[in-house]
Amino acid sequence: MTTADWDEVKRLAADFQKAQLSYTLQKLSERNCVEIIMKLTENKLLDVIFTNDGKEYVTPQHLAKEIKDELYIHGGRVNLAELANILNVDLSQISKIASDIEKHDKGVKIILGQLIDRNYIAKIAEEINDKLNQNGFISIADLTLNYDLPAEFLQSLIEKELGKSIFGKQDTQDPRIFYNQGYVARNEAKIRGALSAITKPTPISAVLGQCSVPERIFFAILENLQEKQQVPGVVTGKQSSNSIYVPTIYSKTQSEWVDNFYKQNGYLEYDALSRLGISDPKSFVKRHFSNESLVYLDTVAVGPVLIDQVDANIEEVVATGSYTDIYPLLPSVFSSQDVERLLKESSSRMKSSIHIFATTVIVSDAYLQALYKQLEPLAEKKAKEAVESGKWLQSIVENKLKSKTSDVSDNKVDRKAERRKKASSGKAGGGSQGRETKTKSTKKKYQQGKSQDFDSDDEPSGPTHGKVQLELVNTTDIKKELNKDENLADMDEFIDDLSAHLQLLLNKQVAVIAEQLSQKHKSTDLNEVDDRLNAIITNMRVFDKGIKCLDKHDQTPMAKYLLKTLGVDFTTEIFKLAAHQNVIQCSPNLTSEARQKMLLDLPKEVKEPLTNLHKAVAGNSVEDFFNTIEPAMSVCCLVLKKYDKKKDRPVIIGHREALLEQLNNTQDPALTLHLTTTILFTAATQNALHMSGRHVSSILSFLQPLLEQSTIATLNKYHDLVLQYLTSSDPAIKEELHKQLEDGLQEIKKIANEYKKQLKVDKAQD
Repeated sequence: MTTADWDEVKRLAADFQKAQLSYTLQKLSERNCVEIIMKLTENKLLDVIFTNDGKEYVTPQHLAKEIKDELYIHGGRVNLAELANILNVDLSQISKIASDIEKHDKGVKIILGQLIDRNYIAKIAEEINDKLNQNGFISIADLTLNYDLPAEFLQSLIEKELGKSIFGKQDTQDPRIFYNQGYVARNEAKIRGALSAITKPTPISAVLGQCSVPERIFFAILENLQEKQQVPGVVTGKQSSNSIYVPTIYSKTQSEWVDNFYKQNGYLEYDALSRLGISDPKSFVKRHFSNESLVYLDTVAVGPVLIDQVDANIEEVVATGSYTDIYPLLPSVFSSQDVERLLKESSSRMKSSIHIFATTVIVSDAYLQALYKQLEPLAEKKAKEAVESGKWLQSIVENKLKSKTSDVSDNKVDRKAERRKKASSGKAGGGSQGRETKTKSTKKKYQQGKSQDFDSDDEPSGPTHGKVQLELVNTTDIKKELNKDENLADMDEFIDDLSAHLQLLLNKQVAVIAEQLSQKHKSTDLNEVDDRLNAIITNMRVFDKGIKCLDKHDQTPMAKYLLKTLGVDFTTEIFKLAAHQNVIQCSPNLTSEARQKMLLDLPKEVKEPLTNLHKAVAGNSVEDFFNTIEPAMSVCCLVLKKYDKKKDRPVIIGHREALLEQLNNTQDPALTLHLTTTILFTAATQNALHMSGRHVSSILSFLQPLLEQSTIATLNKYHDLVLQYLTSSDPAIKEELHKQLEDGLQEIKKIANEYKKQLKVDKAQD
């Protein structure tokens, strides 16, 4: 403010005083006074605070003095809102002045909208100390509810005054709890007495309930007592009411029992240790016997004494080439799983070739080899049965079919994966406890120790190698053989596992033997098929010569019939052989459609000649058929024998004799006429003929110039009767015709037999 301004203020003040002392007519009104004060305040020439009603005003200094006076009157703690009501001043002004007071006076604080001075804080400290002496302990939570002050403020207050105006001790576990020394001493005495009297593991919750000691200070006192070595024991587990207190005398007794039991028996059972109160038996044993070489099993820990006994039994089994059940030799507390694991570890450590069956029986390699040799005759028998019954071949066929199906499926998957890959990549561009009992019934598969010398890894081709497993030797057969041994008769579980093990080995051996027998049979069957097919071809050549004696218009249906019968027989036989050789399925009734389908599965080198044969047999030319037989036989490992015309005569004679024998044994008129016609053709032409009943009429026409007129007349008449009989539907007429046919039957047979004599004369002349 400048000197001129100050002078102006002085002048105005003098005028104001003069006006006040003047007469009423010269005094300022209340409104004018208010306006003047507001003007001064706006110009920041006057600093005053209006009351809530606006009729009074007070300077900040005076308001601060009044706030301090009220704080003193209220005992050092007053609410700012209450001050605003008392002093009739706006709360914001009260808060502002109170903040200035707190800022300049370190003895005054604003807490939760309340103004508190050091006297009140000292009073609280004294009251807290009194409560501590009265109750023995205090908690910040209780004080917060009592004084309606923040927990942080009270916590800080007590910690600052601790040892000054508040005499106590802060809890190490919970810093919000404070005790005095007397309270701690009383509870310490209770705990020390209770724990000293305990002789067995006791839950901490029981101790707390008996001593009425708060859990919050129990563990702090216990740690202090343990540091002073005034408590004979330890607390197991995490510090809580569920923890267990174990007195030293109990631990000592416990350790003595464990040492004595182990010394006498050579093992320790975990359940027994648990019953002693040891919560983690395995860890306890590891700590207690840290210098011992123990084997820790599922239920027991085994010492060197029992391990040596097991090792000795294994050595004896290997040396004698026998077997033994180790289970009865071990204590009864051992489970079968414990025994099995112990045997495995011993076998691995000793590097001995033993096998474990039924979890507890150890068997030497030599014993298994002896059993295997004993069962070899059974394997040979089963192999022979499989080959002779066709099971072996059927299994090979099924394996091949499954393999093809799998290949097709894999190819489909590969193609799909390739398509997805292309799609995703887009276009091209940048002891003492021993017992004598039988093995427990714990069904498990046998376990092997070392790999067997006689168990080959190479599996033969066939069912054991493919996807279809043919069980040639079953476990029932093996059990039957094993039960012949009286020593094994009562060991059911051992026999079950042993049978399962031997079954695998025997089935491999059976597969090898069956394969060998199959190859041998193939060779024998091949010779038989070769002879049979060559005989068919020879007969067809002889019959073809007979067909060529006929008129040309009669040759085609006869040739077609020859192909339809003997030609189809030949084709069917060779197709079945090809299916067998190439291990594909073949229908028993091999129709033309079935042959066509089978050609799709044959290899290329076999498919082509057989396709030609398949087409030729369906045609009309016997010569075309003859041209395809040699390549077809060649791809099936067969040899077509060279045609020898000199052998035709014996074939024709043999064929005629067979026809005559059949003729003399039949009473069927139609068949009699058929056979007679065929025999007469052979006698007249010196050629054999293969024909059906439909061809009788044409053959009789062919024979007419070669036979006597009476003979032809008789045959034609009989032929007409046969036709009438076969086509008639009138029972009476059929009966009459049948009688006439029976009456002329012997005459027809006589005609055939007379030509038989003539053929014999011709044969003698030749």
